[in-house]
Amino acid sequence: MIHAKMPSPPREGILRLLQIPNFSDKLVLSQRRTDVMAKRITRIVLTGGPAAGKTTLTSRILKEFKQDDGWRVITIPETATELMAGFGIRPFGGCVSMLEFQYLVIADQLHKEQLALRAAAMVPEENVLILYDRAVFDDKAYVSDDEFRAVLASFGKTEEEILAGYDAVLHLVSCAKGAEFAYNFGNAVRYESVEGAREMDDKTIRAWSAHPNLHIIDNSVDFEDKMTRGLRAVYECLGEKAPE
Repeated sequence: MIHAKMPSPPREGILRLLQIPNFSDKLVLSQRRTDVMAKRITRIVLTGGPAAGKTTLTSRILKEFKQDDGWRVITIPETATELMAGFGIRPFGGCVSMLEFQYLVIADQLHKEQLALRAAAMVPEENVLILYDRAVFDDKAYVSDDEFRAVLASFGKTEEEILAGYDAVLHLVSCAKGAEFAYNFGNAVRYESVEGAREMDDKTIRAWSAHPNLHIIDNSVDFEDKMTRGLRAVYECLGEKAPE
């Protein structure tokens, strides 16, 4: 967390590199409007603290909503992990500050989200589910509220606009809260203690708290029950009855 004096944003040249084409609102440039309107595109964020079960739930959703049944599931991988593991850009160790890192993360997230919407409009299936492995508001947990709003503003966005871009948010509570025996210290590219994982889980819930369709899926029973509740929440978001 950075609560001290607000540092200067990245240089103008960096911001120019981060600019991305804006076609998300219209979904796709080449599709006819009637084709887009005929589709049912549902956008669900899977979020939560470290070791929460997001990867497992994503796998279950992919098995549940098959192309043979008329579904197309588009998955957007977690951006921060890609930047750290693939590009070596880390918000510690003197590489970049946490705030500078969020500029990079959000630029990539916005770009991928636009591409996902474009793909959703282009694929032949009429029922499309877009799954986000974390999304823009997850970044709010790592900086102050003012800093987060400033980063969004640099891309011409507001918090209200970003939240409106997701139909539902499923927060899977970290195993560090209520299932400590299963906690495996989270992502391989960033270590977080049990205490640190609990703190980040709380901050992530707070970050998403303004979304009107937030589902919190805790560790009150066992992991299999947690995944079942997660799938039921997806069906609820789609307005369909979950199979028995």
